[in-house]
Amino acid sequence: MMLNLHVPDFIPYALAILGLLLLWKLHTLQVQAGRIQAIDIWDRSGIRMFIHATPGDDMACASCREAHGLVFLPSLVAHKKFTAMTSPCTNPSGCRCVLVGLGTGWPEAQRVLSLLKEQDGTIRLAEEELTAVLRGSRQIGTGASVDQVPVRLLNALLDERSDPEAAILGYRYVIEHAKEQRDFPFLIPSYFRLSDLLERAARPADALPIVDRFLKRYDKTSHVQATESHLAMMKARQIRLMMILKTANTA
Repeated sequence: MMLNLHVPDFIPYALAILGLLLLWKLHTLQVQAGRIQAIDIWDRSGIRMFIHATPGDDMACASCREAHGLVFLPSLVAHKKFTAMTSPCTNPSGCRCVLVGLGTGWPEAQRVLSLLKEQDGTIRLAEEELTAVLRGSRQIGTGASVDQVPVRLLNALLDERSDPEAAILGYRYVIEHAKEQRDFPFLIPSYFRLSDLLERAARPADALPIVDRFLKRYDKTSHVQATESHLAMMKARQIRLMMILKTANTA
């Protein structure tokens, strides 16, 4: 005698999610074991080169300024002992440099990639050269659409000194449009730079929601964890901004 079993509708979906989680865990274990190399992941995501950059202001230390504009092939970045800097950052507020992976979907980037291959995988771009490469991306074709977020981040870093408002818009763009896995590392730097620019521009009412959003997004349940240092710095900024606003409201 056969029993009539009723399988709840949600069970297939739950099993599918469980399967995806198991596959992702297996993938992570393979990466950690060295069976899948980081360079393979970058290749599949379309990354062809990495640019090291730091904000264009007077707070960058000598080590960060020296590494600014360096470009590397992924094969070099994949080395376990890779570092873009010859000496540690000495900025008392912490290093603000970023290493940004890009494709080469526009002519200026393709020329840089060709130079990299000729120069053993490393070159340095002067500020005007880096600016020219990034500005050229405004004519990015559909094949390079994955570079929109990292290019906006790099442009914002360069704009901080000459056009802070453009930098603010750039960081906002990154926060709102970083939806792909490869773009997630750009979120924390964008939150920091955006809130810092707004605070220094005496716009505490605009800066505080950014800080609040960061602390809410990167709580202990976040799949992308901020460091204790990140959280402490943002909590300190939150308190500082709240005090500024409170003082302004009672004046």
